Amino acid sequence: MAMPRFYAGVYEMVDDPSLDSIISWSKSNKSFVIWDPKELVAKNILKRFVRNKLSHFIKDLESHGFVKIKGSDEHLEFGHEQYFVRGKPHLMIRLRYQAASDRRKRAIKAAKARAAQAEKNGSVGDQPCLEDVRIRFDQIMGHSTEAKTPLESSFRHLQI
Repeated sequence: MAMPRFYAGVYEMVDDPSLDSIISWSKSNKSFVIWDPKELVAKNILKRFVRNKLSHFIKDLESHGFVKIKGSDEHLEFGHEQYFVRGKPHLMIRLRYQAASDRRKRAIKAAKARAAQAEKNGSVGDQPCLEDVRIRFDQIMGHSTEAKTPLESSFRHLQI
């Protein structure tokens, strides 16, 4: 299975020795440090993520399972203890699955809270049910074998 583009881009950017003065691996080799955020933006290094704002890139990192490492006040440091390790890019596929699973759990929890609030208020709105959340998760992760759109049906034989 190929590594998703976002994860591959982060790994390649951090692993690029020509960028070490701007962004590089930390001493632990389980995180990376953004040494010069202004240069990261000024040199359009984030363009590979279709972003040019550091704040958007940071939100993307967090939504993809990276965590901000506390204790580094001078620089921005992000990583993942298990699945972001120098020399082991293949582990990032697991990071993708963990991030998707965490998003699914948060969505289910939010759906339950909305349903409880709607029941408490005596109203039934257009809130997504838990089954809708599960179906959407399966669509995103590619667990479903059914075509989701007519266009996808016409290209199903290609197994993309």
